[in-house]
Amino acid sequence: MNETEKIGLLSLIVNLFLCIVKLIVGVVSNSAAILAEGIHSATDIVASFIGYIGIKTSTKPKDKEHPYGHHRSETIAGFIITIILILTSLGIIYDAINAFFHPKEIIVTYLSFGVMIISVALNAIMSKLKITYGKKYDSIALITDGVHSRMDVLSSFGVLFGLAITQYWVHMDALLALLIGIYLLKQSVDLVGQTNSALVGESADEETEKKIKDVLKNQNIDLEELKTQKLGTVIFAELMIKLDPELSVNEAEGITERLKNELEKNIPALKYTVIQIKALDMKESFYKNRMAKEIRWKGRYGGKGAGPFGMCICPKCNYKTRHKRGLPCNKRKCPKCGAMMERE
Repeated sequence: MNETEKIGLLSLIVNLFLCIVKLIVGVVSNSAAILAEGIHSATDIVASFIGYIGIKTSTKPKDKEHPYGHHRSETIAGFIITIILILTSLGIIYDAINAFFHPKEIIVTYLSFGVMIISVALNAIMSKLKITYGKKYDSIALITDGVHSRMDVLSSFGVLFGLAITQYWVHMDALLALLIGIYLLKQSVDLVGQTNSALVGESADEETEKKIKDVLKNQNIDLEELKTQKLGTVIFAELMIKLDPELSVNEAEGITERLKNELEKNIPALKYTVIQIKALDMKESFYKNRMAKEIRWKGRYGGKGAGPFGMCICPKCNYKTRHKRGLPCNKRKCPKCGAMMERE
């Protein structure tokens, strides 16, 4: 069981405890706000369970039916959680309006205050844990559940305030429950936008794309095009790079393989990388009468291949490639090791 699964399971247990306690105290004290919190905690149990299942499923290895793994299951879980939050918010708003027009006597006790203080403390701790680990592992389900717990902290403060004021105005409890419901509804709608963006396949953040470009720069490889996509907690990348057209197939494959390894080493979330190769642009005049010119230059330089069609060699790894017209060998970097090349 990894850390995100442990946090998800702990969240489930905490929400179960809070739900039972709030519902009991809410019924005893006739508090609409505490009952609203209790109902909210009941839905928290369902949400935390869905989040836990989504996190656990996303860690399953790829198989024949799912060649790219199960990473999107966590994003789907996060989206379902936000829908549950919207429905819960609407339910709280309905109950608060009903309680406002049909108020009941509220029994304010040390017990009701104690329950809400415990709720604030536990939700504050769980919110911090879930958001911290959610960001650490880029878990949308954990982040969504963490934001949810943060909303619980604020709403519980509202209930505490309502319990203190309700003895002076009987409608204060219902009014606060209504405000809590409206606030939760707004936050839930905002979360729908975030989870939907992840669900349809948003690109990776700018920092990740910058890291990819930096790796290519350090490898002395020209980047033509870069496309990225987040899939749950992992990242897909599609690159089009420019390589010398005179490289052999084996040499080009070796370069792309080393590039993949370097990218995945520097960016742990990058699990799938597709690299396409585009030949470097060369002057059209290079190809005109190439054979005749090459023979002429070889003749002038004693058959050593000197002149504009000679060979460039890397003094470090002995890699050879044809000289490019208009680009001296000592101005070129070796595509294998990055050292400056020399004329053979």
